[in-house]
Amino acid sequence: MKKVPARAVSLLVVVAVFLSLFFTSLTPANAAAKGAWAPNTAYAVNDTVTYSGSTYTCLQAHTSLTGWEPANVPALWKSGGGTTTPTPTPPPATNGATFYADINYGGKAVTLGTGNYTLSQLNAAGIPNDWMSSLKVPSGWTVEVYENENFGGTKWTYTANSSWVGDNVNDKMTSVKIYIGSPQTSVTKPSEVPSQIWTYVMNVDNKFGKGGDFALLLSAVIKKESSFGAGLPGSPSAGDGLMQVEPNTRNAYLSQFSAKFGRTYNHSSEQDQVALGGLILDEKISRFGSIYNGLLHYNGGDNWYPGATDSYGRPILADQYANAVYATYQGYGGKN
Repeated sequence: MKKVPARAVSLLVVVAVFLSLFFTSLTPANAAAKGAWAPNTAYAVNDTVTYSGSTYTCLQAHTSLTGWEPANVPALWKSGGGTTTPTPTPPPATNGATFYADINYGGKAVTLGTGNYTLSQLNAAGIPNDWMSSLKVPSGWTVEVYENENFGGTKWTYTANSSWVGDNVNDKMTSVKIYIGSPQTSVTKPSEVPSQIWTYVMNVDNKFGKGGDFALLLSAVIKKESSFGAGLPGSPSAGDGLMQVEPNTRNAYLSQFSAKFGRTYNHSSEQDQVALGGLILDEKISRFGSIYNGLLHYNGGDNWYPGATDSYGRPILADQYANAVYATYQGYGGKN
């Protein structure tokens, strides 16, 4: 028998190994039946599980968490059995809005780039439902946080960093829109609001990133407080401005005004009168949890309660004030 040269044998071995690896790569991995889905379990691509009477196939390798049930995260599971080509996991965003689990930018942090994120997409990025206590927003970006799935419910808009989003927003985020540019304005000027007043309130609205709704509320307050300036004696500064902020209250907020607007407050400026009133009203809304409650305490003070009286024993009718302003705001098309 003719002996095969050693060099030829080596070559045949190399070819055999290559062909084995080549054909193995063409053969999909067998799906591992993992039984009922469970949290805190490592799943590989093509693993199958059962959940609520249905079978699901894993699309991306991951360790499951409560809230990531197969029906809730289509980015991780597809309905039905069989093998599938895994969807590449996008690399974490390095430039975008960063959401934090705790106040003062503490705890777990997740950065998201521009886009619209439903709950399942937030889950896939590592953000559970009803989460977020602080966030950082790049300059020129806008983040719209929604209370409900699919961009429903109350919307909170951010155009700057917030070290504490407040009790009204804390752990309420369910869906998010992130984009570069100013908030989209979807309101029109009420016919009775003078043009210069509308300019003032829209400037403040844009500064707070409210998308126009805050401008409607400020217009309603200015109508009640000063009849759009017509009810002020002489110069607006002779009274307490378009939004009738009392001098002591005004002085208490001067440093916050400078920090927010980057200038010293000028009470002779109607724009500054509206900006200061807006700053105070926004703080009351965040502290007391709703627009209506914010109006109550904007008018009656932080310690107001039904039946409260002033130092002369006269009733403080903040509820009547809030009813009137809120009705005007809703009549303008207010949505919150």
